Amino acid sequence: MDRRQFLGAAACATATLAATGLAPSAWAADWPSRPIRLVVAYPPGGGTDVVARLFADYFTKVIGQSVVVENKPGGATIPATQDVIRAKNDGHTLLVTLGSSATSGAHINRVPYDPLTDLTALAELGKAPVVMVANKDAPFSSLRELIAWSKANPGKPLHSASYGPGTSSHFGPLLFNRLSGTHIEPVLYKGSAPATQDLVGGVVPLMIDGLTTGVPLYQAGKTKVLATTIPERSDLAPGAPTFRELGFAEMEQLSGYFALFGPKAMPKDTVEAVSAAVRKVLADPAYHKRLAGVGVLPPQAVTPEAFATQIKTDHARWGKFIKDIGFKIDGT
Repeated sequence: MDRRQFLGAAACATATLAATGLAPSAWAADWPSRPIRLVVAYPPGGGTDVVARLFADYFTKVIGQSVVVENKPGGATIPATQDVIRAKNDGHTLLVTLGSSATSGAHINRVPYDPLTDLTALAELGKAPVVMVANKDAPFSSLRELIAWSKANPGKPLHSASYGPGTSSHFGPLLFNRLSGTHIEPVLYKGSAPATQDLVGGVVPLMIDGLTTGVPLYQAGKTKVLATTIPERSDLAPGAPTFRELGFAEMEQLSGYFALFGPKAMPKDTVEAVSAAVRKVLADPAYHKRLAGVGVLPPQAVTPEAFATQIKTDHARWGKFIKDIGFKIDGT
């Protein structure tokens, strides 16, 4: 190959890298050199799995390698997390989980690792708002009416269905009590299905639920939406007021987010390579549109540094909240 051919080939290679969004550092870090294994800490078909597979579709196109999604549910996300912690830290094994597994979950479960030091925080993949809904026959139709009813009936605590200890459906009512002076008591169920069934059936009048499941119940006329944790009114929840506009912006911390982690102590150049590819996915308007289609907002913390700060902040905040309410590891 003569000099002109060499320079031409180099220019083509550079153009290809630019088109795929991979920085030169990606090749310096020898990433990606084989298919990516994306471990999902939840079952197939759930919200985290849907977002993980959506992300994998775009990630594959950006990096030019296959992304194999592997579900490893159960055990309060511990088995999946340990799998990735123990993996080779070369960026070819990554974890998709809910951010809460590393923040509030790390305080209420006996996890055999430190999520702040034993994982490499990479990026938020999307934010999952929640919604406070009431049974259609509840004696209130707005958040203000709920507050007024609770204060007018101090001896009658409102019950709110919760699909699990430590979830937004559990801690959400307790946080709202602190902000509003209401007396709402979470009722713990073994999963979302029985909790929703009792909400719709009128056994309990309230529930804080994910947007993707809470809004369809409202649209079907089975519940009343009182407020959402979306910062501004959105077509994701047509006509629903936001906690922010009603003076309770702190409730937005209940919004979950889908998190991307790598193994412990990933080398800096590998982190930079993975992050460059991830950011290209997260900046794609088509990715945002598909997120909206499943009730998920665009991500906020898209750099490793910003995401690590978010995890650390949320871990500390939820740790204090859990301590203040006297929550025990056994879920009481």
